Amino acid sequence: MTTSYFIWPESSALRALVSAPRFISIEIVEKQLRSMFPSGHPVLCSSGRSALTLALTVSEVSRSDLIGVFPYASHCVLDAVSRIATPLAGQTATSAALRVIYHQWGFVQEKNLPPNTIEDCVDTLCLPGTTLFPGGGRFEIWSLPKILGTSSGGVLWCRDEETAETVRRIRDCRGGGLFPWLIRLLSKRYPRAYSYWQSAESDMGGVSRFQTGEIFAAVLNWENFVSDRQKKINMTWSFSVDWLQKPVGRLPPVVPVSIELPERIVMDLGITSAYRMFERINNPGGRLMEKVLPIPIHQEVSESWLTDLVKRISQGKTGI
Repeated sequence: MTTSYFIWPESSALRALVSAPRFISIEIVEKQLRSMFPSGHPVLCSSGRSALTLALTVSEVSRSDLIGVFPYASHCVLDAVSRIATPLAGQTATSAALRVIYHQWGFVQEKNLPPNTIEDCVDTLCLPGTTLFPGGGRFEIWSLPKILGTSSGGVLWCRDEETAETVRRIRDCRGGGLFPWLIRLLSKRYPRAYSYWQSAESDMGGVSRFQTGEIFAAVLNWENFVSDRQKKINMTWSFSVDWLQKPVGRLPPVVPVSIELPERIVMDLGITSAYRMFERINNPGGRLMEKVLPIPIHQEVSESWLTDLVKRISQGKTGI
């Protein structure tokens, strides 16, 4: 059977349960993150989607407010926004008073954004010390499963401590924590359980001490993830689309490649995401959607698999 990988790393229920008895406090995790990224104030949440609803709540928007979202926004983003306000997509999304900007796969193409912007950096692996809020927004959101491969966890980065404290109070009143996390772990064996988890997750955000052990262990391993990612991006960057600059400080989970292959060949290569749409934002402000093949380079990807993939693409031995 061909070894295959998705855009983001897979979480492990076993790893999560083994780490559970560590009982690390939320405050310790937030303090560690703050020491690594001092340009922001972290609020640990149960997921990226709960972090998004918290950011919208603190932004004091309501159902009558239109929130601009990005093309091909996932159902979890649309669901999260819809619980607080009304999402606005398409050509008019950029005219919304408040926008959720997705720096897709860690590539920052929009800067000088309005100061109330929510920057969705859910799958960006930042080097310690990297300056946060790359577009100039008010919030930056991370999804730890997409970045670190944990079973839960999100971070809402705030520009100031006062806002972060307000978010923490709202998070702590919302509930969540252990029970929703167990349902999510159960979905690894019983996929239908995931539907129950996601139907309630956006309105929660609490994190139990059973979850923080796994999260803290992954955060302490951050430098190793960065080193691994840098090596793999150097292996594959020559194949990337020519209109992107090689990222510095913010590392993507994939390298987008412009190559036309039949779907059966893509699956044979072991890239389970197949083709995806990538928004190209030109300097004059034009926006285009381009079809790309995202080559996974995250920590779960075997270096031998990636070496073989690079060799096959370089030599044109893709099986066509």
